[in-house]
Order: sequence, then C-alpha cells, then structure tokens
Amino acid sequence: MNALTSAPTVEPFCVSDTFVTGAGPLQIMGDNLRLTLHVLQRSTYDGGTENAVVSKIVGSRTDMLKIAAAILSACNSRSTPSDKVVENFMEFLEGPAGRH
Repeated sequence: MNALTSAPTVEPFCVSDTFVTGAGPLQIMGDNLRLTLHVLQRSTYDGGTENAVVSKIVGSRTDMLKIAAAILSACNSRSTPSDKVVENFMEFLEGPAGRH
C-alpha cells in the first residue's frame, strides 16, 4: 500500500524512473502548485551547463505538502527525534553541490 493513501498502487504500463538534480521555483496555479524538475547537463550549443526540464508535477497544495512530508520522513532514520528533522533537512540542502 502507498504511504499517502490506503488505495492500492498499480502501474498499468511501464513508467521509467526520472533522475533529477534540481527544481525550479514552485509555481502557484490557483489551488494547485507546479514543481518543475530538471537535470544539470552540458549544453550542445556552447558547451556550458544548463538545466534541462525532465518533469513537471502538478498537485493540490495539500497533496504536495503530504508528499514533501513523506520525503522528509523517509530521508530521516527512525532514530531521528522529530525536532531534529528540519535541522537535518537544512544540513542536507547545504551539502556539496553535484552529489549523487
């Protein structure tokens, strides 16, 4: 079962994994939010670096917050006290760029 809902999760056709290295600014679209995900790549035009969009996720504010909370929860070990979760997340964000 999915952690965010009691409904079963099915995959009626193959959905490929999408690797991302960053996200653009969150866009507010009425009651929904759009999160644009990208991957850093070398430009074929000038050899510099550029962010290539690989996915756009749209969902309600409530659903997006639930997803963010699930990600935070999964990234922290069970032994992490709840008051340390935000601190650990901020340390993660400040980590070295380009880590995979």
